Amino acid sequence: MKLLFDSLDSMLTELRDRKVTVVRISPAIEREGGARTGGIPHLTSRVIITAAVEDHLWAEWRHWVGRAVAEVSERRLHLPVTLQRKGNEALATISRRVDDAGFEIREGILAHDTALMDTFRLPAVSLPFTPDRQVGGPGAGGGKHR
Repeated sequence: MKLLFDSLDSMLTELRDRKVTVVRISPAIEREGGARTGGIPHLTSRVIITAAVEDHLWAEWRHWVGRAVAEVSERRLHLPVTLQRKGNEALATISRRVDDAGFEIREGILAHDTALMDTFRLPAVSLPFTPDRQVGGPGAGGGKHR
């Protein structure tokens, strides 16, 4: 089960009260398309913060960074530079706040084993967004770090 929070401060207070020491922070990109976007692919950037509270309970807060029309090349969709910059700044600011609050920071996202994240991609620093790859697959930014 997931505890959702309206603010990072309330989440960190709850985690501190429950003696949680590790927080996971990850950027995530959601691809939107279809009739809602007029067939033009849009990318929404978020920073997702999760923490294990108990065996089957975790806390989550999502920071909405922004949404933009995807830049389209011959083979891929790309996150616009301005949205990428805003996402990097948000990630740095949130990481600093979590670190200043005394928590250990790790990469990744905690999710239920039946969670559906087919439109989310974990962006890699140097790899473009590719909508045809599964989460964690090559080019999706997931998987093992080198």
